[in-house]
Amino acid sequence: MIRAAGGVLWRPPAQEIEIAVVHRPRYDDWSLPKGKLNPGEHFLLGAVREVREETGLTVRVGRRLTTTSYEVAGEPKEVDYWAMEVVGGQFVPGDEVDQLRWLAPAAAKSVLSSPHDANVIDALMAAPVATTPVLVVRHGRAGHADSWNGDDTLRPLDEGGSKQAATLADLLPVYLPTRILTAARVRCVDTVRPLAERLGLELEIDPDFSEDSHADDPERMAARLRRLAAAGQAVVVCSQGGVIPDTVILLAEQDGVPLPARAARKGSIWALHFTADGTAVAADYYPDPSRPAAPAAALASRVMGSAGHGARSS
Repeated sequence: MIRAAGGVLWRPPAQEIEIAVVHRPRYDDWSLPKGKLNPGEHFLLGAVREVREETGLTVRVGRRLTTTSYEVAGEPKEVDYWAMEVVGGQFVPGDEVDQLRWLAPAAAKSVLSSPHDANVIDALMAAPVATTPVLVVRHGRAGHADSWNGDDTLRPLDEGGSKQAATLADLLPVYLPTRILTAARVRCVDTVRPLAERLGLELEIDPDFSEDSHADDPERMAARLRRLAAAGQAVVVCSQGGVIPDTVILLAEQDGVPLPARAARKGSIWALHFTADGTAVAADYYPDPSRPAAPAAALASRVMGSAGHGARSS
């Protein structure tokens, strides 16, 4: 199986959004920016890398769109796509891509050489395009609570958890977060500390994201996430297993968002996407970014029930 990833690049002019389509001289076709993953490369990082290599543009990743499947010279190929808002950079023609055009969605669909790519634009337009990501991270692995003799709030990440934290620091910048908030547990703080150092951001300790706060008011975290999203800037929130599934399910039920999973594995990410008024429109789940690359659609379908609704876990 050939694994590839890419994006639907969009920008918001005065009237209607425009979508970038690229011309590849090798194939003499018009397509969406995409390319093969490197061995062991996370599909999100591969998508952003390929977009940058083909277009020279800087993007903020949005909601996951769809996976296209087809054959190339008799070999099966799958391509995962994300919405990507262009925030900077400049296109420079090269050997791989020699033209880039900005078109309205309908015009872009008519230009694209493959019907697979046109279907990806349909997926983009099926929900609000301009969204704000709130990235809800469960702390990394921290051993077993019954093997820790000290204060449980001080239980640190184990070796696997530290690896997960390092991987999150590599991955989450594709969303361009401007704030990082965390519950006070040491394992939560240490999960997002490498990310904060990478981005030069201050860690904000917030009791609203603890299991104790959730027990007092099960709807508090959901309301906080809505307020954070309404500010219009991507935010990372690190919390615990007794909080995250309940909160994601509550938001999904309130706003009618289908969920790919009802889970929160250690080190996992829920990428929740909100409109400007704080309404959730999409929820993407990434079980463990420290694992080798795998197609996003398969990840979503294989984690059902791995941490049930209301599960209290360390």
